[in-house]
Amino acid sequence: MQLQGKAINHVKFGNGVIRELRDKYLIVDFVHGERKFLFPNVFAGFLSLIDHEAQLAVESIIDDVITKEKNEIKEEINEQERIIRIQKLKVHPSSQAAFGLIQNNKKEVFESWSVYSGEYLSGDSKGEPKQPIRMKLNSACLLTECAKGEQEKERRIIGAFMVRDDFDGRTCNDGQIESHKTYRFRLNESEKLPYYRYFETNSKVYNWGNTEYKYFSNEIMQCILKDIQKKILDEKRLQEVNEFYQYFCYVNRLKETENTELNTESSTEELAMEVKNS
Repeated sequence: MQLQGKAINHVKFGNGVIRELRDKYLIVDFVHGERKFLFPNVFAGFLSLIDHEAQLAVESIIDDVITKEKNEIKEEINEQERIIRIQKLKVHPSSQAAFGLIQNNKKEVFESWSVYSGEYLSGDSKGEPKQPIRMKLNSACLLTECAKGEQEKERRIIGAFMVRDDFDGRTCNDGQIESHKTYRFRLNESEKLPYYRYFETNSKVYNWGNTEYKYFSNEIMQCILKDIQKKILDEKRLQEVNEFYQYFCYVNRLKETENTELNTESSTEELAMEVKNS
Protein backbone atom coordinates (compact mmCIF):
# COMPACT_ATOMS: atom_id res chain seq x y z
CA MET A 1 0.00 0.00 0.00
CA GLN A 2 1.38 3.40 -1.03
CA LEU A 3 1.30 5.79 1.95
CA GLN A 4 4.16 8.13 1.14
CA GLY A 5 2.96 11.73 0.83
CA LYS A 6 -0.48 11.02 2.32
CA ALA A 7 -1.96 13.67 4.60
CA ILE A 8 -2.93 12.54 8.09
CA ASN A 9 -4.34 13.82 11.35
CA HIS A 10 -3.09 12.74 14.76
CA VAL A 11 -5.22 13.19 17.88
CA LYS A 12 -2.30 14.85 19.74
CA PHE A 13 0.11 16.20 17.12
CA GLY A 14 -2.45 17.46 14.62
CA ASN A 15 -1.99 17.44 10.84
CA GLY A 16 1.03 15.95 9.14
CA VAL A 17 2.34 14.18 6.06
CA ILE A 18 3.65 10.62 5.83
CA ARG A 19 7.25 10.61 4.75
CA GLU A 20 7.75 6.84 4.52
CA LEU A 21 6.93 3.38 5.89
CA ARG A 22 10.15 1.79 7.15
CA ASP A 23 10.48 -1.57 8.91
CA LYS A 24 6.89 -1.52 10.24
CA TYR A 25 7.28 2.06 11.40
CA LEU A 26 5.46 5.02 9.92
CA ILE A 27 7.59 8.21 9.69
CA VAL A 28 5.40 11.32 9.79
CA ASP A 29 6.43 14.96 9.40
CA PHE A 30 4.52 17.40 11.61
CA VAL A 31 4.90 21.17 11.93
CA HIS A 32 7.00 20.67 15.07
CA GLY A 33 9.12 17.83 13.77
CA GLU A 34 9.28 14.17 12.84
CA ARG A 35 7.44 11.38 14.67
CA LYS A 36 7.69 7.60 14.37
CA PHE A 37 4.68 5.27 14.90
CA LEU A 38 4.17 1.52 14.80
CA PHE A 39 2.20 0.49 11.69
CA PRO A 40 -0.68 -0.30 11.44
CA ASN A 41 -1.35 -0.07 15.20
CA VAL A 42 -1.26 3.73 15.25
CA PHE A 43 -4.34 3.87 13.03
CA ALA A 44 -6.39 2.16 15.75
CA GLY A 45 -7.73 5.38 17.27
CA PHE A 46 -4.71 7.71 17.21
CA LEU A 47 -4.06 8.59 13.59
CA SER A 48 -6.29 8.81 10.52
CA LEU A 49 -5.77 9.48 6.83
CA ILE A 50 -7.46 12.46 5.21
CA ASP A 51 -7.99 10.34 2.08
CA HIS A 52 -11.19 8.40 2.85
CA GLU A 53 -10.46 5.45 0.53
CA ALA A 54 -6.93 5.10 1.87
CA GLN A 55 -8.32 5.18 5.42
CA LEU A 56 -10.74 2.34 4.60
CA ALA A 57 -7.85 0.30 3.17
CA VAL A 58 -5.83 0.81 6.36
CA GLU A 59 -8.81 -0.18 8.50
CA SER A 60 -9.04 -3.39 6.50
CA ILE A 61 -5.38 -4.09 7.29
CA ILE A 62 -6.05 -3.44 10.99
CA ASP A 63 -8.98 -5.87 10.94
CA ASP A 64 -6.72 -8.55 9.44
CA VAL A 65 -4.08 -7.92 12.13
CA ILE A 66 -6.66 -8.16 14.91
CA THR A 67 -8.10 -11.37 13.45
CA LYS A 68 -4.61 -12.88 13.20
CA GLU A 69 -3.82 -11.98 16.81
CA LYS A 70 -7.12 -13.48 18.01
CA ASN A 71 -6.42 -16.69 16.10
CA GLU A 72 -2.93 -16.90 17.58
CA ILE A 73 -4.34 -16.47 21.08
CA LYS A 74 -6.98 -19.11 20.37
CA GLU A 75 -4.35 -21.54 19.08
CA GLU A 76 -2.22 -20.95 22.16
CA ILE A 77 -5.18 -21.63 24.45
CA ASN A 78 -6.06 -24.78 22.48
CA GLU A 79 -2.47 -25.99 22.77
CA GLN A 80 -2.46 -25.38 26.53
CA GLU A 81 -5.73 -27.27 26.87
CA ARG A 82 -4.34 -30.14 24.76
CA ILE A 83 -1.28 -30.42 26.99
CA ILE A 84 -3.49 -30.46 30.08
CA ARG A 85 -5.68 -33.22 28.56
CA ILE A 86 -2.59 -35.33 27.87
CA GLN A 87 -1.18 -34.77 31.36
CA LYS A 88 -4.47 -35.70 33.06
CA LEU A 89 -5.20 -38.69 30.80
CA LYS A 90 -5.55 -42.06 32.50
CA VAL A 91 -3.99 -44.44 29.99
CA HIS A 92 -5.68 -47.82 29.69
CA PRO A 93 -3.07 -50.50 28.86
CA SER A 94 -5.23 -51.83 26.00
CA SER A 95 -6.80 -48.75 24.43
CA GLN A 96 -5.80 -49.36 20.80
CA ALA A 97 -8.36 -50.64 18.29
CA ALA A 98 -7.94 -52.84 15.22
CA PHE A 99 -10.65 -52.36 12.60
CA GLY A 100 -11.61 -55.20 10.28
CA LEU A 101 -13.50 -53.02 7.75
CA ILE A 102 -16.56 -55.22 8.12
CA GLN A 103 -19.07 -52.36 8.19
CA ASN A 104 -16.67 -49.80 6.72
CA ASN A 105 -15.67 -49.22 3.11
CA LYS A 106 -11.90 -49.00 2.63
CA LYS A 107 -12.07 -46.31 -0.04
CA GLU A 108 -14.35 -44.12 2.09
CA VAL A 109 -12.21 -44.61 5.20
CA PHE A 110 -9.08 -43.34 3.49
CA GLU A 111 -10.89 -40.51 1.71
CA SER A 112 -12.50 -39.17 4.89
CA TRP A 113 -9.84 -40.40 7.33
CA SER A 114 -12.56 -41.55 9.68
CA VAL A 115 -13.99 -44.90 10.62
CA TYR A 116 -17.33 -46.18 11.92
CA SER A 117 -17.26 -48.20 15.12
CA GLY A 118 -20.00 -50.53 13.93
CA GLU A 119 -23.20 -51.56 15.67
CA TYR A 120 -24.09 -53.55 18.76
CA LEU A 121 -24.91 -57.06 17.62
CA SER A 122 -27.08 -58.09 20.57
CA GLY A 123 -28.79 -56.85 23.72
CA ASP A 124 -31.00 -53.84 24.29
CA SER A 125 -28.75 -51.65 22.14
CA LYS A 126 -28.73 -54.00 19.15
CA GLY A 127 -28.47 -52.07 15.90
CA GLU A 128 -27.29 -48.86 17.56
CA PRO A 129 -23.77 -47.41 17.02
CA LYS A 130 -21.23 -49.03 19.29
CA GLN A 131 -19.54 -46.65 21.70
CA PRO A 132 -15.76 -47.11 21.73
CA ILE A 133 -15.67 -46.22 25.41
CA ARG A 134 -12.06 -47.29 25.95
CA MET A 135 -10.71 -45.04 23.22
CA LYS A 136 -9.29 -41.63 24.05
CA LEU A 137 -6.70 -39.27 22.56
CA ASN A 138 -3.98 -41.89 23.07
CA SER A 139 -5.78 -44.41 20.85
CA ALA A 140 -4.71 -45.47 17.40
CA CYS A 141 -7.05 -47.02 14.87
CA LEU A 142 -5.23 -49.88 13.15
CA LEU A 143 -6.82 -50.50 9.75
CA THR A 144 -6.83 -54.06 8.46
CA GLU A 145 -8.42 -55.98 5.63
CA CYS A 146 -8.97 -59.50 4.47
CA ALA A 147 -9.32 -59.15 0.72
CA LYS A 148 -12.07 -60.94 -1.14
CA GLY A 149 -11.08 -64.53 -1.91
CA GLU A 150 -8.41 -64.64 0.78
CA GLN A 151 -8.48 -66.71 3.96
CA GLU A 152 -8.81 -64.90 7.28
CA LYS A 153 -5.26 -65.84 8.27
CA GLU A 154 -4.06 -63.63 5.38
CA ARG A 155 -5.56 -60.46 6.90
CA ARG A 156 -3.12 -57.57 6.57
CA ILE A 157 -2.46 -54.19 8.17
CA ILE A 158 -3.09 -51.46 5.57
CA GLY A 159 -2.81 -48.21 7.54
CA ALA A 160 -3.42 -46.43 10.82
CA PHE A 161 -4.37 -43.13 12.36
CA MET A 162 -4.40 -41.53 15.77
CA VAL A 163 -7.77 -40.20 16.87
CA ARG A 164 -8.32 -36.48 17.30
CA ASP A 165 -6.69 -35.08 20.42
CA ASP A 166 -10.09 -34.04 21.80
CA PHE A 167 -11.70 -37.46 21.21
CA ASP A 168 -13.45 -39.31 24.03
CA GLY A 169 -15.14 -42.58 23.15
CA ARG A 170 -17.58 -42.20 26.04
CA THR A 171 -19.26 -39.32 24.21
CA CYS A 172 -19.03 -40.86 20.73
CA ASN A 173 -22.74 -41.55 20.31
CA ASP A 174 -22.79 -41.78 16.52
CA GLY A 175 -19.87 -44.19 16.25
CA GLN A 176 -17.87 -41.89 13.95
CA ILE A 177 -14.18 -41.77 14.85
CA GLU A 178 -12.22 -39.02 13.10
CA SER A 179 -8.48 -39.09 12.66
CA HIS A 180 -5.91 -36.67 13.94
CA LYS A 181 -5.12 -34.17 11.16
CA THR A 182 -1.41 -35.00 11.29
CA TYR A 183 -0.78 -38.53 12.56
CA ARG A 184 -2.09 -40.93 9.94
CA PHE A 185 -0.71 -43.07 7.11
CA ARG A 186 -1.70 -45.58 4.46
CA LEU A 187 0.61 -48.43 3.52
CA ASN A 188 1.60 -49.36 0.00
CA GLU A 189 1.22 -52.95 -1.15
CA SER A 190 4.83 -53.86 -0.36
CA GLU A 191 4.61 -52.29 3.11
CA LYS A 192 1.54 -54.12 4.41
CA LEU A 193 2.11 -56.40 7.39
CA PRO A 194 0.38 -59.69 8.29
CA TYR A 195 -2.10 -58.90 11.07
CA TYR A 196 -1.98 -62.29 12.82
CA ARG A 197 1.77 -62.10 13.18
CA TYR A 198 1.00 -60.03 16.28
CA PHE A 199 -1.98 -62.05 17.51
CA GLU A 200 -1.04 -65.70 17.12
CA THR A 201 -2.80 -68.33 19.23
CA ASN A 202 -1.87 -71.95 19.93
CA SER A 203 -5.15 -73.10 18.41
CA LYS A 204 -4.24 -71.54 15.04
CA VAL A 205 -7.87 -70.58 14.59
CA TYR A 206 -8.27 -67.41 12.54
CA ASN A 207 -11.68 -65.89 12.96
CA TRP A 208 -12.39 -62.15 12.95
CA GLY A 209 -16.11 -62.52 13.52
CA ASN A 210 -18.79 -59.88 12.91
CA THR A 211 -17.54 -57.11 15.17
CA GLU A 212 -16.01 -54.04 13.51
CA TYR A 213 -13.16 -53.44 15.94
CA LYS A 214 -11.17 -55.18 18.65
CA TYR A 215 -9.11 -53.67 21.42
CA PHE A 216 -5.48 -54.60 21.85
CA SER A 217 -2.52 -53.51 23.94
CA ASN A 218 -0.55 -50.30 23.62
CA GLU A 219 2.70 -52.29 23.58
CA ILE A 220 1.60 -54.34 20.57
CA MET A 221 0.75 -51.16 18.68
CA GLN A 222 4.20 -49.83 19.51
CA CYS A 223 5.75 -53.00 18.11
CA ILE A 224 3.66 -52.76 14.92
CA LEU A 225 4.76 -49.16 14.38
CA LYS A 226 8.41 -50.14 14.78
CA ASP A 227 7.99 -52.86 12.15
CA ILE A 228 6.28 -50.43 9.80
CA GLN A 229 9.23 -48.06 10.15
CA LYS A 230 11.48 -50.84 8.83
CA LYS A 231 9.25 -51.41 5.78
CA ILE A 232 9.03 -47.84 4.48
CA LEU A 233 11.83 -46.72 2.17
CA ASP A 234 10.56 -43.30 1.07
CA GLU A 235 12.21 -40.67 3.29
CA LYS A 236 9.23 -38.31 3.47
CA ARG A 237 6.75 -41.05 4.36
CA LEU A 238 9.19 -42.55 6.84
CA GLN A 239 9.46 -39.17 8.56
CA GLU A 240 5.66 -39.07 8.86
CA VAL A 241 5.61 -42.54 10.44
CA ASN A 242 8.48 -41.61 12.76
CA GLU A 243 6.52 -38.58 13.96
CA PHE A 244 3.45 -40.79 14.40
CA TYR A 245 5.52 -43.18 16.50
CA GLN A 246 6.97 -40.41 18.67
CA TYR A 247 3.53 -38.93 19.30
CA PHE A 248 2.06 -42.37 20.04
CA CYS A 249 4.75 -43.10 22.63
CA TYR A 250 4.31 -39.65 24.16
CA VAL A 251 0.53 -39.85 24.70
CA ASN A 252 0.73 -43.50 25.84
CA ARG A 253 3.68 -42.78 28.15
CA LEU A 254 5.81 -45.43 26.50
CA LYS A 255 9.55 -45.26 26.22
CA GLU A 256 10.78 -44.92 22.65
CA THR A 257 13.06 -47.83 21.83
CA GLU A 258 15.23 -48.77 18.88
CA ASN A 259 14.23 -52.43 18.96
CA THR A 260 10.77 -53.16 20.29
CA GLU A 261 9.92 -56.86 20.22
CA LEU A 262 7.03 -58.89 21.54
CA ASN A 263 7.66 -61.37 24.31
CA THR A 264 5.94 -64.16 22.40
CA GLU A 265 6.53 -66.77 25.09
CA SER A 266 4.68 -64.94 27.83
CA SER A 267 2.38 -62.29 26.47
CA THR A 268 1.31 -62.68 22.83
CA GLU A 269 -1.24 -65.42 23.40
CA GLU A 270 -2.74 -63.59 26.37
CA LEU A 271 -3.00 -60.34 24.41
CA ALA A 272 -4.46 -62.15 21.39
CA MET A 273 -7.16 -63.70 23.55
CA GLU A 274 -8.00 -60.24 24.91
CA VAL A 275 -8.49 -59.03 21.34
CA LYS A 276 -10.64 -62.06 20.51
CA ASN A 277 -12.88 -61.56 23.53
CA SER A 278 -13.22 -57.74 23.32
